[in-house]
Amino acid sequence: MKESALNMEYVSPSQQIPFHCTGCGACCRHVRQSVPLESMDVFRLSKYLRGQGDGISNTDDFLLKYAESALLDECGYFVFFLKVQEDDSCIFLKENRCTVQPIKPRACRMYPFAAEPLESGKFRYLVSREHSFHFKGPKVSVKRWMNQYFYPEEREALYLDFCNVPDMVRLLRRVPEEQKARALTLFWWYRYSAYDLDGSFLEQYQRNLVRLQSELRGLTREKQ
Repeated sequence: MKESALNMEYVSPSQQIPFHCTGCGACCRHVRQSVPLESMDVFRLSKYLRGQGDGISNTDDFLLKYAESALLDECGYFVFFLKVQEDDSCIFLKENRCTVQPIKPRACRMYPFAAEPLESGKFRYLVSREHSFHFKGPKVSVKRWMNQYFYPEEREALYLDFCNVPDMVRLLRRVPEEQKARALTLFWWYRYSAYDLDGSFLEQYQRNLVRLQSELRGLTREKQ
């Protein structure tokens, strides 16, 4: 999701920005490869849909049914986005309403704002002015919005990603070609599949990232 494509600009926590959700569903349309699914999103949506009797019993079931992958780097690093319907609207948009509203992905919940991690462990914030007609009415506080919609567990997971991605990419680039398929299988497994939906996501995610790095180092024969 490119910042320029969504008219993103940085904002400070102290800013007050006019914003009003009209329930028009505009932000849920024309979203092919625009709604990223972080590992935590996959976990939460899988758990929620399992409880709704959707035929989802694990994260792989969810990914196969509702997500599509996209390559971010030639080393093989990939991410998932929500699938879309024939008209490029979100797969969860039905009769102009979100069918996973209670547990929608972080990117959707925080809209029109987004968060970017910093080395300090803090975050800087952006606003998307993609749909200019939303920016009317009473003003909302950026800080208050983030306190309400950017959960502490997500902050920790996002910062973990920020710290681990550079090393993950470096290791994937060093994996011998004959081991590449194995590396990408491990990448999928530890980032998205190896989860007990009844357990703590963050504990499992932290453990999985450590195991993934260890496995990739093994494939590159890099010392621990």
